[in-house]
Amino acid sequence: MLFTDIEGSTGLVDRYADVYPLMLSRHRELLRNAIESHGGEEVGVAGDSIFALFPGADLGVRAAIDAQIAISKEKWAKGCEPKVRMGLHAGKVQRHESAVVGIEVHRAARISAVAHGGQIVISHAVRDDISQSAIQPGMHIRDLGFHRLKDLRYPEALFDLVVPGLPSDFAPISSMGANRTNLALEPEAFFGRDADVEKVRRLILESGRRLVTLTGTGGSGKTSLSLVVGRSLIQSFARGVFFAQLGNIHSADLIPSAICQTLGIQEVAGLSAIESLRNSIGDAHLLLILDTFEHVIAGAPTVTSLIKECPHLAFIVTSRETLGVRGETEVVVGPLPLPDERAPFDEVSQNPCVRLFVDLAQRERPEFRLTPDVAREIVQICRRLDGLPLAIELAASHIRVLDPAALSRRLVRGLHSLKHKVRDVDPRHRTLRAAIQWSEDLLTKDQREAFRKLSVFVGGFDVAAAEYVMAPWCNGDEAVEHLESLLAKSLVYQNVTLGKPRLHLLDTIREYASQGLSQSGSLQDCQAQHARYFAALVADDAPNVMRHNQRDCVERLFQETGNIRAALEWLMKQSDADGTAKLFCALKWFWISRGQFSEAKRWSKAAVAQARHVGEAGPLAEILDAAGWISYMSGDPARAHELSNESHRLCLELGNQAGAASSGIILGIAKVTLGEDLETGLELISGSLELFRALGDDYGAVVALIAFGEGARSEGDEKTAEKYYQEALSLLEGLGDTYWPGHLLQNLAHFRLHQGDWKEAARLARDALAISERYDYPVVVNLATAAVSGVFLAKGAAKEAAWIIGAIQARLTRFGAQFEPTDNADFQKIISVTRETLGEEQFASCVSKGSSASWEDVLALARSCS
Repeated sequence: MLFTDIEGSTGLVDRYADVYPLMLSRHRELLRNAIESHGGEEVGVAGDSIFALFPGADLGVRAAIDAQIAISKEKWAKGCEPKVRMGLHAGKVQRHESAVVGIEVHRAARISAVAHGGQIVISHAVRDDISQSAIQPGMHIRDLGFHRLKDLRYPEALFDLVVPGLPSDFAPISSMGANRTNLALEPEAFFGRDADVEKVRRLILESGRRLVTLTGTGGSGKTSLSLVVGRSLIQSFARGVFFAQLGNIHSADLIPSAICQTLGIQEVAGLSAIESLRNSIGDAHLLLILDTFEHVIAGAPTVTSLIKECPHLAFIVTSRETLGVRGETEVVVGPLPLPDERAPFDEVSQNPCVRLFVDLAQRERPEFRLTPDVAREIVQICRRLDGLPLAIELAASHIRVLDPAALSRRLVRGLHSLKHKVRDVDPRHRTLRAAIQWSEDLLTKDQREAFRKLSVFVGGFDVAAAEYVMAPWCNGDEAVEHLESLLAKSLVYQNVTLGKPRLHLLDTIREYASQGLSQSGSLQDCQAQHARYFAALVADDAPNVMRHNQRDCVERLFQETGNIRAALEWLMKQSDADGTAKLFCALKWFWISRGQFSEAKRWSKAAVAQARHVGEAGPLAEILDAAGWISYMSGDPARAHELSNESHRLCLELGNQAGAASSGIILGIAKVTLGEDLETGLELISGSLELFRALGDDYGAVVALIAFGEGARSEGDEKTAEKYYQEALSLLEGLGDTYWPGHLLQNLAHFRLHQGDWKEAARLARDALAISERYDYPVVVNLATAAVSGVFLAKGAAKEAAWIIGAIQARLTRFGAQFEPTDNADFQKIISVTRETLGEEQFASCVSKGSSASWEDVLALARSCS
């Protein structure tokens, strides 16, 4: 599909009103001629924009080039020459009445919008679909890198067409750029912390402190301070500034995984998450903000380890206590300075507490104004709240219905009562609890019950989840009313995530509400309802995490990580393991495909322990099978053998054919990998394949075929291996799987190289690379690029092969990993022949250059291989 529009058309209309209509008409005529001559269909016209569809990428590309050439040759009125930007994308669309709709239409429009006048920008999909016949002499496709486009979740790989005779010297495209931070761009209300901001900045920039811990009570503004400092330092850290919320995790050993997720770092099979972090960060200049560390204070060594291994990595940590490690610098974040009751109005109006209250009040009531009389009441409110920003925010949220005098009177009664009843709580925390209690006291009985029930959510929730959890106590309309009331009173907060409203409770408020829920006797029932909801959500999304429609599912599961963990924790405390088995097993391929091995192994251990404790053979067999797969895919075949062996035995005893087939695959491939009993291993895989076929389970059959093919490949029987791979690929096409095809295509590329057919090997390797890049499978990207090095060698370009070899070796060394034995054997053959072809000196020189090359440059070369 092609989108076009004229760059700067508004200015042309304004300056050349007399000739603009003629220019616009002629411009459309030239575009339509090009579109029609290449079989295109004009779908829509709006102003100076045209939207057209083509049967294939080649036709769209030719039409765009012909149109630009025609426009460049036309004689236009001086000054009123149209500079037309064009965007091409390939994807599925739907026709609805007279319109063409679909997310790919929006993607195409966004691609066109970032182009410059005279430029033809194309998507990754179009680049992959262009045939050689569409590439004119002298024309080439230029890689513009990955770019964030408005309203699209994932960065897009963009390219432009460089055509002889057409302009090619364009400024960088006007996308949203690469992400160097995940911090919100808009600062929140923030007063009275200038000195603290400057202090932390100086500690990091001038004093070279690499671990600054902001300590203070809950609600004192530690997080806000860290965000403001972080925003001010984005330009000082080349790799950027990133914020990791640790409040959603409850185990110190998950800190590295949480940071990996924040930075978008894939965990590598066979490595711990912290090793993946060390290798990926290296010597990058990066600032990490770790929020709410007191939940996982035992994980302090993780921070010191990363500081030791990554020389330019710095941390800002927020916590209610210091980490207690060497090199740590503490900055205490106390309450805001209190206003003086006797100070004149001008001085009071500049007090940070008062300014914060007024700013928040004006958000609730824009007409709110600070007068001397109002100021006196606000002074009393701020002093009674001890200057805690969160408490002030809670109080100010009620300004719509209560004037400052009424607020002050109610707050006095609430604080006085709570202070006398709770004597053993830290004074500052008691004050914050008083503010929360006071806000809760303004709720109706039903609103209060809803508020407490929401505390079962960890890391946020949406309206549907809240309705489900509250369903036994109120209907959907009532639940929405309660949420709206809690939002208005700042007990629940809202943001937009993945294009949808998402709600959450601040940690201090959630803790308070949770205590109330526990005291009410409803905690167990709410947790059960919560676990049921998220078990069902995972069950719905799990089948799609490796399919074409994976993005929404994967994003949703990452977003709900805290809630999924909470559901697993609750299920593992129950007297039966059936619920645990269902949720744990459903998460298996999500964890594996996204490299979440630390997370998966932790839950594997806990799930196996629970199932053994309760003594239920059925759930234990299922859990052992899933745990076996996780162990094998994370690079631990010995542990996989142990787990799958027990699972296979139990499944046979229970008559669980599907379970026996699944565990038989992993037991068989583990035996083959370990070299323990090749014949028995292959027999197990073969038996699993027959069982899955008998059960009509195509996906199980696919995995068995792949395992059987790997066994044959390890024995050097490529003909048999390819037979199984091809059968697996045929089934995968119908299943819509995106994870396994890349693996198999690069295997087949090596087979073609062994047969001397480097052209077919190039096609297979490019296909493997394209699908693995599109769906973000880094291991397969490495494998496909290694296959490409063999193609370059086979076609007589040994220098390019050595350059790629150097890049791959450096990348594997960086990750502390290596290819699986069969893949590594093929790669080593390529290395050996390349060295022999070039000679040791030239080979070493090319490898050295490749080892320091940009990975994007390496991928660009790999994509061009043909």
